[in-house]
Amino acid sequence: MTHQLPPPGWDPDPSRIPAPMYPPSTQQQMPAKQKNTLGLIALIVGIMGFIFACIPGALIVGWVLLPIAFILGIVGLLSSGKAKGTSVAAVIISIVGSVVGVSVFVVVVGDAFGNAFRKSDLSPSSPTATKGHGGTPQPSIKGSRDNPLPIGETVSNQDWQVVLEAPREAWAEIAAANQFNSPPKPGMEYWIVPITATYTGNNTGNPMFGITVKFVGSDNRTYDGYCGVIPDPVNDVGDLYKGGVARGNKCVAIPAGANGLWTVSTGLGGKPVFFAAK
Repeated sequence: MTHQLPPPGWDPDPSRIPAPMYPPSTQQQMPAKQKNTLGLIALIVGIMGFIFACIPGALIVGWVLLPIAFILGIVGLLSSGKAKGTSVAAVIISIVGSVVGVSVFVVVVGDAFGNAFRKSDLSPSSPTATKGHGGTPQPSIKGSRDNPLPIGETVSNQDWQVVLEAPREAWAEIAAANQFNSPPKPGMEYWIVPITATYTGNNTGNPMFGITVKFVGSDNRTYDGYCGVIPDPVNDVGDLYKGGVARGNKCVAIPAGANGLWTVSTGLGGKPVFFAAK
């Protein structure tokens, strides 16, 4: 029987055999990323800004919040060792929200300009003209400069119904309304014109921007100067919905003792209706 000799260097004691070497685990060397609180705040602010940017009456709030969300999101992205997901989402939402906000603003402004420039000529509520017969010239349309309306007659269009009441010289009233009011320039007077305006349109109207009162003198000039703080200004009345009524005063600076006509117009493109001064 033959016996094989163990190879050189063989050690029968396994406890002295070295353990195999493995590379160190990389998973244990990478620390877990921390929660990005700033990114979370940016995401919440961005969502709120996006919502407000979609509401026409709250656009300004969205325009304030969206840039804040964008800046916070960028700062969150630059924070080392922090999770980036919420920061990335905040940046994306702030950019998309800004685009949406601009789109909503363009639509709102377009509607406003459309309402302002659409045909809005005022006319008397009563029949305005009679046809001439034969060679008789046709009378001028009521409310024109050649055929002014009497003070107190109602004029209207699709959006407004306006009554102009008797104008009056009113520097004493204006001086009493505010001690800082300046007197009229030499040769000029402040005249208050009371009006009653009813909004009859389907949206909203504001007498501050929607109704204009002026004076056309015999010198063929138009006057609409500023009078200062006046008593009961109709401009202080806010937006009116259909059927809303505004009562108050407008004021015009005109030459002292001037002869002429008062005018009322609505919108930015409406033709004026003329009223006899006396």
